[in-house]
Amino acid sequence: VELLVVIAIIGVLIALLLPAVQAAREAARRMQCTNHLKQIGLGIHSFHDTRNAMPPSNFFDENRSTVFGFIYPYIEQPALYDIIEKSYDTGWGKFVTFKDMFNTKLNDAERNALGSVPIYKCPSKRSPGSVYFYDSTNKEAKSGPQGDYAYVVSVKSSGTTDFIPWWDHGVDSRKTDKTKFAFHLVDSPFQVASSESGVWTDGSMRFKVSFASCTDGLSNQLFIGEKHIPIGRVGKCDSTLEGAAKNQPNSGDCSYLLTGVWKSPASGRNISSIGDGNDGNLPLQHPIARGNDFKEDIYNPIRSYGFGSYHAGVCPFVMGDGSVRVLSSTTQFSVLESLSMMTDGKAISLP
Repeated sequence: VELLVVIAIIGVLIALLLPAVQAAREAARRMQCTNHLKQIGLGIHSFHDTRNAMPPSNFFDENRSTVFGFIYPYIEQPALYDIIEKSYDTGWGKFVTFKDMFNTKLNDAERNALGSVPIYKCPSKRSPGSVYFYDSTNKEAKSGPQGDYAYVVSVKSSGTTDFIPWWDHGVDSRKTDKTKFAFHLVDSPFQVASSESGVWTDGSMRFKVSFASCTDGLSNQLFIGEKHIPIGRVGKCDSTLEGAAKNQPNSGDCSYLLTGVWKSPASGRNISSIGDGNDGNLPLQHPIARGNDFKEDIYNPIRSYGFGSYHAGVCPFVMGDGSVRVLSSTTQFSVLESLSMMTDGKAISLP
């Protein structure tokens, strides 16, 4: 009897101890995740110190490197920058990061290196090591290294007809005059850089945004946050969905070296924009995923387009001043909307 009592007591103690151990581990993972965002923020500041400009969302069109590639030299990854800076004789010039470049122009060692950047991974979502999406049959698929962070995209409308959908924030700058005109509607810090010479193969860049562009103050400006990838969809990328299914969570984990368009948002995620997939082109009212946003629901745009983490009830963001703030998933939309825009003139501060 005494032995059974001792065993029962030990069992109770273990049952009490396990949740505490799990909570401690998650606290450590969350701290590591916020530290990754801090390093990304420092990389952005170092880029700005060197170029006197923000790193672009991408260069010239959505088929080229994003901010996460352009800051490689400033996060101690210069060898990876050398990989994406090359011209691979595809006719696209420099900084091409899709299609032939990743699938056929790189060897396994280079692909593994691009997929192994530790600060681009949240330890609560995936284990360390090389992670990338590779599609050997569909060369148009968004192949490339996978990560857990995305830059903030907000597009404001200046009228009933002058707007661009948020997923067009990184489109080819050579397209229609309306698209060129509409770029001023992108009011978030990361915007596409144009070609200095007008020739898209020479690799020269003209930047559009600097810290001075954030007239509302860097401490009140969202830069980058953890992107929402529903449980069970980590490591999966599908750019072939059509119809109602295009709001499914299949597109959430594509290459962070690609801007992503409509069915494959990858490196940028929506906070407040026209045309996020809701009827009537309404803004996404819950940009940070809540508990019920993890369920299977093909009509829920948050599943692919918004921010969110596996840290219960919160999502970390790096601000313009380099600080990291952990925001509740219940943060009011009006607050997030104002913090996502550079020039809306609203004095919104986080508590």
